[in-house]
Amino acid sequence: MPLALRHATGAQLAAAFRERFRNATGLEAGRLARWLLSRINDGTWTDAQVRAAFGLNVTQYNALKTRLETRAARYDAVMQDVGE
Repeated sequence: MPLALRHATGAQLAAAFRERFRNATGLEAGRLARWLLSRINDGTWTDAQVRAAFGLNVTQYNALKTRLETRAARYDAVMQDVGE
């Protein structure tokens, strides 16, 4: 389901992303993890902003970020894999 971006607030977008990530499986989960980590790494958002958007405390956020990094690494491995 595409996100309705027209006239959406930052909080609404964060909630939509969080829900989509929560329900994602396989490559979709990895793709979303890679996308969010890329936004954090390029300075679009800070860890504090993402933590607040997801409504997490520091410990919960650190656990989430670890899971994101693991999924993103798995996604990258699959995307770089080549056949015979």
